[in-house]
Amino acid sequence: MAQRHVASQPYPWPFDGDLRPENTALLAIDMQTDFCGKGGYVDSMGYDISMTRAPIEPLRLVFESFRKQGFHIIHTREGHKPSLADCPANKRWRSRQIGAGIGDPGPCGRVLVRGEPGWNLIPELQPTEAEEVIDKPGKGSFVATDLDLILKQKHVKNLILTGITTDVCVGTTMREANDLGYECLLLSDCTAATDYGNYMATLKTMQQAGGVFGCVAAAADLLKAIGEKVPFAIEESLSDVDLGDGLRVKMPKARDQWMPTSLAETMVAPQMGTKKGFAQADPYLWPFDGQLRKENTALLSINFQKSVFDPEGDFAKSNMQEVLQKSAEVLQMMRFKGFPVLHIRTGQAKDLSDTSRRAAWRHVSQTPRRPGPLGRLVRGDPGWDFVPLMAALPKEAVVEKPTIGAFSFTSLELHLQSLDVRNLVIIGLPTDVCVHTTMRRANDRGYECILLSDCTAAAFSETYYSALKQIKMQHGVFGAVADSTALLEVLGEYGLSHEAAPDRPSAPLNPGVNVEPDSKRLRSAK
Repeated sequence: MAQRHVASQPYPWPFDGDLRPENTALLAIDMQTDFCGKGGYVDSMGYDISMTRAPIEPLRLVFESFRKQGFHIIHTREGHKPSLADCPANKRWRSRQIGAGIGDPGPCGRVLVRGEPGWNLIPELQPTEAEEVIDKPGKGSFVATDLDLILKQKHVKNLILTGITTDVCVGTTMREANDLGYECLLLSDCTAATDYGNYMATLKTMQQAGGVFGCVAAAADLLKAIGEKVPFAIEESLSDVDLGDGLRVKMPKARDQWMPTSLAETMVAPQMGTKKGFAQADPYLWPFDGQLRKENTALLSINFQKSVFDPEGDFAKSNMQEVLQKSAEVLQMMRFKGFPVLHIRTGQAKDLSDTSRRAAWRHVSQTPRRPGPLGRLVRGDPGWDFVPLMAALPKEAVVEKPTIGAFSFTSLELHLQSLDVRNLVIIGLPTDVCVHTTMRRANDRGYECILLSDCTAAAFSETYYSALKQIKMQHGVFGAVADSTALLEVLGEYGLSHEAAPDRPSAPLNPGVNVEPDSKRLRSAK
């Protein structure tokens, strides 16, 4: 069969041109009354549901064409059992702070509860009897569901992602799917968010680094690729938008709101007063229940590897010396206070046998790396090793991951369960890619997460700031954000004061380049 590609960004999708009804599925994520209907969860939180209803018409047209040609369509619904036994305590607590408590009575029945009117899919996008419906308790569509099994039984390898919201459930599902090896396409006009800046930032994040999570296109581009006629009204509504940094997207005509460009623009709630046992954080004092103890809290240190700190690499414009300095302070203090530390490191097998076909193709054709002393992020290469300031101690766990998120194909969850951990302090890089994916997946598993804003960085400032904002939306949909000072202050309550801690490490000017494993200082390659 001849190859078929969608005219998408940053490369024609799918990468191998194998686009057929037999191997391709469309995911319609959470098109429920609770998310885009009057009186539902999103409406009750005070958001403008005209934004979340915007994808209905283009998605309806895609449904028609896909059904006619025999493509798979799978719907998802977010909701919890009537007993709320599958609803983490922190998720319910956060929802109540914003006035739409999960399980509480609302205009459309009990909020986000299975079987209630608000939980139903909207009338305009009802499934056929032949289409699967996945009920999920979290933001992602793969945690605690049988979606992956169903896709494998149907021999699906291409996933087209649609639905709401772009920055939360859709973005989380696309990150999960990519880690599982699916070739993903996000339809820009078949998805929407309650915050337009986050919508834009998600479209940018997904296609950076040669398509780190997949591609982005409009419904019209997809319909053309499968030989369907595109209504004039759909094409007329689209604009070619410059997202910056050489990335573009075809999408509905842009509104005034843009991606955040400063930390102040990420604020979603006023800072709250101090309270013993809590860290000063946004949008709430962290952890939500005040139970911050070394017996239930761990530090996740993600990707502090030499390649990541290459001064000529993707993060050259970021203040990496400061990030390293702050992160080393947090690592040292948490060790000093007896908190467990888990180090996460990205790397593939030398033969790329643990890498998906798309990831291997992208590694070679889309993001070729210049030859150099650090090598690639391949296990055993110099660049794969930790920078000395953030290296693991002999008794600290090191989790090796071949994917973006730290939960796929790793031992991370077993480590956390063995430690009986429920609170996670997260630092690392990149904010919008590996860190955010890991935090989203931890949140769906019920962990109470905080990201330290000065202990993380991204290649693009807009996606860094938007990543912070996305965590804090809806009173902390993925957790909370604070700077390292806020955490160090609360840690000072445990036994010894912050000032009594061992001498703080001093970060070098060019961290991570040509480093001897046992050296105490890092030497510049120059």
